[in-house]
Amino acid sequence: MQVRLAASVTAKVEGIRIALNYSKLSDTVNLLLDAIKHQWKLNLAYQPQTGTVKPKVRLDERHVEWVSQYATERGINATSATNLLISEYLTGNSVSFSPQPPTTVAKDSNSIPQQSKQESDLEKPKGQALVRSLKL
Repeated sequence: MQVRLAASVTAKVEGIRIALNYSKLSDTVNLLLDAIKHQWKLNLAYQPQTGTVKPKVRLDERHVEWVSQYATERGINATSATNLLISEYLTGNSVSFSPQPPTTVAKDSNSIPQQSKQESDLEKPKGQALVRSLKL
């Protein structure tokens, strides 16, 4: 997933990238997202940089799902969520999110009773009976 960082976030992340001697802005963003996700306290000393830095970065696959979930929970897009997460982290605010464990599909078909097609058709009201039930 590719996101565009806000100018203020880009300046801060670029300062961190230079301080850490990373070659790509994306690597720095992914490091910061790791720190946020795992609640690491990185003691970063950096000077915000201005200039012609391309603000588009690519998130690693390991971040796509939880950043998207964070965005969905707040009703924003993934780009805004990334900017919010990094900005809050760099200002020292704690970022709270609730990672959801992957859901597993039950493979034991005996635990869920299955109805046959005929049984389910007989139980549903049809035609005028359906209309009468809706009016009540």
